[in-house]
Amino acid sequence: MIADTPFVEFSAELELYGKQLPTKNKALKLVVTIPAKNESENIWKTLFALANQCSDKNSLPASVYEVLVLCNHCDDDTRDICYLFQEMHPEFPLYIYETNDPKINSVGAARKALMDLASPRLPDDGFIIMTDADTVADKYWLNAFLKTQNTPGDLICGIINLDLRRLNKNVRKQLYQTRQYLDMVTRLESELYPREYDPWPRHSYNSGPNMAIRKSVYREVGGMPPLACFEDIALYQKVISNGFKVKHSSKPVVTTSCRSSGRVPGGFGSQIKNWSESKTESVESLKKLNERFKAFAEIREYYQNPSANLLNSFCFRLRMQASDMQVLLQNHIRSSSLIIYLEQTLKYHIPWNSAYPDIPLEMAIEELVAYFYCFSQTTKSYNSCRSEFINLNKLE
Repeated sequence: MIADTPFVEFSAELELYGKQLPTKNKALKLVVTIPAKNESENIWKTLFALANQCSDKNSLPASVYEVLVLCNHCDDDTRDICYLFQEMHPEFPLYIYETNDPKINSVGAARKALMDLASPRLPDDGFIIMTDADTVADKYWLNAFLKTQNTPGDLICGIINLDLRRLNKNVRKQLYQTRQYLDMVTRLESELYPREYDPWPRHSYNSGPNMAIRKSVYREVGGMPPLACFEDIALYQKVISNGFKVKHSSKPVVTTSCRSSGRVPGGFGSQIKNWSESKTESVESLKKLNERFKAFAEIREYYQNPSANLLNSFCFRLRMQASDMQVLLQNHIRSSSLIIYLEQTLKYHIPWNSAYPDIPLEMAIEELVAYFYCFSQTTKSYNSCRSEFINLNKLE
């Protein structure tokens, strides 16, 4: 279970470099946080995009946002490049921190240090925004977050486009297929396990280059987990587990680099390396996805109206013993918490994986394409019959 965690501010030595952080600004709505470790090749483009943000018609007022960069154990020119950018753009609300504190020994720790700095500067409904130092924001990126401020959504996940220029043909193919698969999985999930605040059409991106969390929610869930990798996914899971709303919005858009040399084991760079070496990938089949999403919908219903029939149904779908499930139901006070737990543990649940083994990515795509084709044909047939029926009624 991902338990409720009290917020504890991260204690580390950070040195402010360049201009000083101003007193708290009542107009401030957004704080962008950027951890940077040896990013001298990329950071200028990242900052340039942020310095040229627009509202619908004009430049975005500098009073509504700030940008905090943490140069974390850098041994290149990252800090000096940030400082030069600050000097050349004095109206741009950029503030540079530097650290060699051994406690900040991972990207998760660096993100937490920055986000904890940002938190007290914002109102409760303001957004702490995450991005990376090798990522370039669309010119309406911050405006998109501003527009979501008065809409449902405690964590906003935006679109992450990839800079494919340095990737070989095989990696591009794998990226395209993976994206195609995930888009169809998201569509299937929206049909079988829908959430009214995050409806289809939506995307499935939920990682650090493009996420924003409300200040009040950030503190409620205990802040950013200071992990060596997948800290962004861990935060995403904590938000859902604690009953808050996640919105996958197509409005905030960024483009990020595709490093083939991963900086953390198991990260996106490692995946690109595997693709470049033509390593095959297995994923959940249509049947496995179908059973999982239906089980999750039944679990949500069970928390509202418990019944033995529902319990037996989702236990059978997940190949779990009812007695084991009842223990989990007692340990998780929210359906969202249990579902996050199951998403992680089902990967290692032998009866589940024996009943529904993973299949090659290309085969899974074929299954989903065929499913949605049949679904669309059925819908067309239904709509055609309905139209004919309406026309007959008109004739009468």
